[in-house]
Amino acid sequence: MNRTILNAGMILCGEQLTPMENGSLIIEDGIIREILPREARDALSIEDAEEISLPHMTLMPGMIECHNHLCIDATLPEHLELLAWSNECQLTLLALKGLKEDLMSGVTTARCMGDKYYIDVTLKKLIEDGKAEGPRLLAAGIGMKGSHGAGHIGMPHCGTEEIRRTCRENLKKGADLLKLFITPGVPDPFSTFVPSFLSLEEISVAVSEGARLGIPTAAHCIGGQGLKDCIDGGVDVIEHMYMATEQDVDRLASSRCVVDLTSGIFLDPSREEFLSPANALKVRQNRSRVRENVSRIIKARLPFVLGTDAYHGLLYREVGYAVELGAAPVTAIQGVTSHAAKVCRLEDRIGKLENGLEADIIAVKGNPLKDVSRLSQVGLVMKGGVIYRQP
Repeated sequence: MNRTILNAGMILCGEQLTPMENGSLIIEDGIIREILPREARDALSIEDAEEISLPHMTLMPGMIECHNHLCIDATLPEHLELLAWSNECQLTLLALKGLKEDLMSGVTTARCMGDKYYIDVTLKKLIEDGKAEGPRLLAAGIGMKGSHGAGHIGMPHCGTEEIRRTCRENLKKGADLLKLFITPGVPDPFSTFVPSFLSLEEISVAVSEGARLGIPTAAHCIGGQGLKDCIDGGVDVIEHMYMATEQDVDRLASSRCVVDLTSGIFLDPSREEFLSPANALKVRQNRSRVRENVSRIIKARLPFVLGTDAYHGLLYREVGYAVELGAAPVTAIQGVTSHAAKVCRLEDRIGKLENGLEADIIAVKGNPLKDVSRLSQVGLVMKGGVIYRQP
């Protein structure tokens, strides 16, 4: 039996991240077997265990990145345009680099939201087989957009039968979710109108194809008519929502949809230098209203999770933006732990520190419930009981 004991200054326990000071966590064969106060652990006689002492650190669940792309590295100049000409080999090298950065930053699970050449599906299987290193992956395979849609990541489709065909191919390849691209990513800074590139019928077909195999559907959607169609069509998760109006918030509140926020694309000025001049200008012009719109979602207490959209290794910044826009620190951290696990449909395996769950655990300096920037100071990373980073 492979046994590890982690002794820490604090452990954040369960879905509510309830603090336990001076606790011990016992892991056996990759599973959390017991969480107990340090004095109770000292009273036990445990042999053949690797024991790690982290007196000034907090143990918490491994973070879950809910919006990632393996074939995009947002730290490369004009990285969106690179997708237009990069081949499979080049994109795979980018993916391997991003996977390492994510894992070392404390991301133990990542939800991949559409990649070229089925790179996400392939790497997911390689990681599961121990042939590649990285977070546990949920793969969307080939994303679907309208034939007149925006962006370089989704593949163009026209009509319900083309959508159905790609859905079935994705599902046959082993996709864990289906991804639709409904609207542009960056709104026109001088208009409140949001174009929509897939019809309600096309959206509904994708949702139906996934649902018949128990697979959820997510939609890149910043608002407008596209949001109404996603809700009416049965989409499970709405990605981005930069243009959320009060009416959009009301629609979301009366639906079963969860919102996946990627606020840093607009709020993090460090991303501008890696965009084309035209895109960087649009980001700056939209920043203030995106801040207002996303804060509207958070202040309405709509359920949300968080993702970086390919800013690998920097998920902690999204937690900080959520707090900045009105979320309580514990709610923001749940957006990358227990709430995120529910969106991934993995809440019975990961997302919280509880007996019987898989040992996806990170240790950060200090108390992240008081200062979420502590999530940037990851000292230990464990996935499935295997240590990948240690102080």
